[in-house]
Amino acid sequence: MDPTTLLFQATILSGVCCIGVVVYLRYFYVDFGRIEGIPEIPGGSSVAGHLYMLGQDHATTAESWAISNTWPVYQIRFGYRRAIILNSFDAAREWIVTKQTSTIDRPWLYTFHGVVSKTSATIGTNPWDERTKKQRRVVGSYTTAPAIRKLEPMLDVETSQMISGLYEDGKHGIRAISPHIYQKRLALNIILMFCYSRRFAAIDDPLLLGILSDANTISSFRSTNSNAQDYIPYLRHFGGGKRTVEATEVRGRRDRWLAGLLEKARDSVRLGKAKKCVAQGLLVDKEEGLTKQDIRTILGGLMSGGFETVFATAIIGIAFLASPAGEAAQKSAHADITSNYSTPQEAFERAALEEKSPYIAAFVREVLRFYPPLHLLPPRQTYQEFEYHGSKIPKGVLVYMNAQAINHDKDKYGPDADQFRPERWLDKESGYEVPPPYHFSYGAGARMCTAVNFSNRILYAIFLRLIVSFEIIGSKEDPPETHYIDYNRNTTAASAIPKDFKARFVPRDVGILEECLRKSQETEVDLAG
Repeated sequence: MDPTTLLFQATILSGVCCIGVVVYLRYFYVDFGRIEGIPEIPGGSSVAGHLYMLGQDHATTAESWAISNTWPVYQIRFGYRRAIILNSFDAAREWIVTKQTSTIDRPWLYTFHGVVSKTSATIGTNPWDERTKKQRRVVGSYTTAPAIRKLEPMLDVETSQMISGLYEDGKHGIRAISPHIYQKRLALNIILMFCYSRRFAAIDDPLLLGILSDANTISSFRSTNSNAQDYIPYLRHFGGGKRTVEATEVRGRRDRWLAGLLEKARDSVRLGKAKKCVAQGLLVDKEEGLTKQDIRTILGGLMSGGFETVFATAIIGIAFLASPAGEAAQKSAHADITSNYSTPQEAFERAALEEKSPYIAAFVREVLRFYPPLHLLPPRQTYQEFEYHGSKIPKGVLVYMNAQAINHDKDKYGPDADQFRPERWLDKESGYEVPPPYHFSYGAGARMCTAVNFSNRILYAIFLRLIVSFEIIGSKEDPPETHYIDYNRNTTAASAIPKDFKARFVPRDVGILEECLRKSQETEVDLAG
């Protein structure tokens, strides 16, 4: 055979091999083989793995697989990524708390990190390195107990404005209204005041609605359900273009309003008129050596997701109170408030300063347990190899906490785990002792939400002031949905946002309520000045 023919055949063979390699990497490559000793869900395709088997509600399907197979821990494939799913409290605690140094990392995901966060990353979702460690330390310094005390006037203002809005717009309890926007404004205003010393007065402010809309869209790019291109690489070029375009557009909008907020804070610092807030502290910080990217990452992370837990929990908590079962909870809560405070005025005033009502604190914990704001928590990634019950877990494997399943674990919470019962946190004779973190709605371990104490304080103030101010009565025409799965309006999204409902907020005593609101307005004047 002549050399030209041989060269031609060799070229063809090389081309076929290259195509074969590309096809394998794009369609059939899996980052890790099956992990011995960890059961694997049967089935799954060679390309997508179990991704599409999970259907429209990944957390619920994953929970049903755990129950039907009696596997609290199992492995699946998200396309080319092998993943471990944790579905029980004890398993999650062992992996995420006991072995936290081994599971401290986060994966890099194409859509969220490569597109949405290309210009402004977020602390909570960043892979673990010294920069992320420093950024978390800086944020933690703003949420210590002394720091939270400095935020009490802000919390007083926002919870009072929320109560005032429900009171006035609900025509003093005559008209049934939706509580959603009031809780969203409250949560966003607290984060805005915390970060930039700025707040929205009107619930229909275009920038307020724009930020809320963008935050909801950005949250969707953390969902395992809506971003198949993260796990099936060829979709980034064939079929995933629409999501990439949407991610690019929301990134541009988010960058513009973040830049505008930071520029106003920078101007205040230059003019010597800055009020104490995170942006001001970061801009003048000399000790940490923060870069512009550090500042953008810290503020972007707080603004992108810092308020979702609060408003989602507040809304579903109100939904439960407005349901038939919630009537008894309102009575128990009001009785506990009355026994711990001398007057309703004292309870209202002290709500932002202390957590004196055991029942309200238990109610907050139960809402978080029963209705986790993120049913499937953002993934971890193993940071180093470790052993689990005889199985060798390699470095770099995805780890998902199924908060929906973990928080309803009957082995940990008892046979009534599927019932909403705040008393479980007050009953010392139940025989079910639940250790910290009590539930996994904030995550756990070294990557646990840094603002957990502040978030709990906000929720405590919200529910105490609501209950001391109103009797909450659900609308018969637009009643609340309170089932721990069915209440979620969109199971394909990362965040669980309650479906729309309406309720009447009937003042317990108009004179006392108006007196409390007048007094809180003085705090607002002080903040404004």
